[in-house]
Parts: sequence; C-alpha cells; structure tokens
Amino acid sequence: MLTEWLAPHDFSWFAEHHLGRAPHAVPGAAAGAIPLFGEGTIDRVLGSSRRPLDVLTVSAGKMVETPPPRSAADVARLGADGVSVVVRGAEAHDDGLSGLAQSFASLVPGEVHVQLYMTPASTNSYGWHYDFEHVFIAQTAGVKDYYFRANTVALDTRLGEPLDFSVFRRETSPILAARLVAGDWLYLPPRWWHLVKCVERSLSISTGVMPPEALQTASRLPAGWTGLSPQTSR
Repeated sequence: MLTEWLAPHDFSWFAEHHLGRAPHAVPGAAAGAIPLFGEGTIDRVLGSSRRPLDVLTVSAGKMVETPPPRSAADVARLGADGVSVVVRGAEAHDDGLSGLAQSFASLVPGEVHVQLYMTPASTNSYGWHYDFEHVFIAQTAGVKDYYFRANTVALDTRLGEPLDFSVFRRETSPILAARLVAGDWLYLPPRWWHLVKCVERSLSISTGVMPPEALQTASRLPAGWTGLSPQTSR
C-alpha cells in the first residue's frame, strides 16, 4: 500500500529524500486506506478475542482511568467527554490492518506495528513528544492538524529509557504544519517532535516502523515490541 501512497514516486525516491531525513505529506494519496478504518473496524478490533487488546484512553496528554471500550458505542461515549481511544498493535486484530503492516514490512526495514486513533473534536491526545520509529499517518475520517519540528535537543536518548519531553522548551528548530483530511497521509522521521490537534472527530491509522538500530541499542523493549523485524521473525 505504501507504493500507492508514494505515486508517482517510488520507494527508492522516498528513501533517498525522506526516510529518516525529512517529513513528507501527500493529499489524497492514501484514499485506499479509508476502508481499513471506519466504524465497523472499531467494533471488530475492540471486540476481538484473537489476543489481549492493548488499549489506551487519553485526554490532554494524560491517561484516563476508565473501563476499556469494547465497541464503537463505548468510544462515542468516551469521546463525548473529550477522551481519545488508542489501540496499539491493531494489526493483530484485523486482517486488513495486518495486510497494511505486511506491506510496510516488505519495504521499510524494522519491526512494524499499527496504531488506531479515535479522537474527539477540539482535543489533543498528547503534548509535544517524539517517537523512536518511522511514523506513517493515514487519515481515514475527520480533520487533524499536525505540528512538527526537527529534534536538536534530545538526540542521545535510547529506546526504553525514561524520556523528559520538557526539554522541548529549549528547541529552536522551525515549526512546520500539515492539515490532514480523509485520504491524506504524513510521514514523520524518528525523533521528530510533533503535536496533534483534532479539528473534528477523527479516525487515523499510524503505522510505526522501528528501525533495527533502535531495537539493537534499546535499554529495554517497551510493551508490545519484540526486537525482531518481520523478516527475521518468520
């Protein structure tokens, strides 16, 4: 699917100009991802019994203690209170999302996980933060504004270490922005700062690919990560 998102370019072009280097946003190119994450997907994934679900309920950067949602109706009730729902490792609970993960694994080196974000309007799930993985975001419903900037102040941390995002206050790199509507996608390199604000109720797929070097140098592996790329774990 990534090859479709990149058209008219190919992956070699993307690897040379953007992978691990610079953000990349393309309007409309991820329209094929829209059927992968809708209301039916929410019920299917949250009702899955394939393996234990990894679900977060978040509001304004803080975890919210609440019974885990098990349906789209539960998500709607939480959303009415400004609470976002995040499903980590969603590829384990849906064949379409599993296929998406496999398509990324065939191109981008590293371990692949898919996260689903269900975000109510006028909220943000997290504050300014960075991830260690390559992040590919496909918007499948609603509107979100993404703000991002290069990380020049927290380059020595390792995967698995406690992170101090307050150092963001010392960051001086330019702030960039992209608005995503359904069918748009955005790539963010590892360690890039980002903040997301939801303009209207949104559904988005975040495909994370953890680079092998991040896994190899990790102080410990966070929950859900095996340390094996899909290629080596076969």
